Amino acid sequence: MDELYYLYALTWADCPPGDFGPGLDARYAVELAPCGRIAALVSRVGTDKFDVSKFQSGTADLAWVSKMALRHNEIVQDLARRTPVLPLRLAVLFRSKSSLLETLERCEAQVVEFLRSLGDRQEWAVKVYLDRPQAERAIPGDCSANPRDAQRASGGAGTAYLAHRRQKLNRSQQLVRVINQEVKTVEAELQPLTDAWHRLRTLSPELTARPEKMVWNGAFLVSKAAEAAFRDTAQRLRTDLGGKGLIVEASGPWPPYHFCPALGQ
Repeated sequence: MDELYYLYALTWADCPPGDFGPGLDARYAVELAPCGRIAALVSRVGTDKFDVSKFQSGTADLAWVSKMALRHNEIVQDLARRTPVLPLRLAVLFRSKSSLLETLERCEAQVVEFLRSLGDRQEWAVKVYLDRPQAERAIPGDCSANPRDAQRASGGAGTAYLAHRRQKLNRSQQLVRVINQEVKTVEAELQPLTDAWHRLRTLSPELTARPEKMVWNGAFLVSKAAEAAFRDTAQRLRTDLGGKGLIVEASGPWPPYHFCPALGQ
């Protein structure tokens, strides 16, 4: 059986030692591999358990990939609670420990620069979902009028139908304007409390496992000193916007996945 080296994250070489538990392949423990001023959090994986070709081609079993992603993130989070980290995405693999160390040597200066600039900052995620029935109820006016009632009032079925369609279109456009305005409020309230932020693509209900549609998604880099204010502001936004049909969800702290440099560039 061949073995590969799986890379989870990079950190300082003087990271406090600890037991990180088993890796993605439970037969092998997670360990720190130092190289100059930095160290790699790695574990070995057997090719009988980790089919690289299927993973890279996107044909790996989804349930297996989800299980691997969950364990990967648990391991990275464990390290992030102890020290600044540069987290790696899923399935960064090396054929040997020597090839891993060669890569670390080439990117050492870049990793050191990132870890120094990161300091004690960690990532917070904020997502906004639309509770459409509540949002429509919060819009002034009544969109519940029956076309037959309008027909009796106007004397014409065609005229009543067009008027009802126009009313629904106007309210849909109004709802879009309200959503756009309120997500700008979310950005404006949270941005001053952070050192960097990114607007991310929204996720489908299949990925969120929620009935509500995601209408906004963001990642924020927050220092320890600003963490309480950020969390309190997110909670206030959740309360303020809940009556308007917008559900604000903040979670963290997380490793800074969305703020890492592309190594080697």
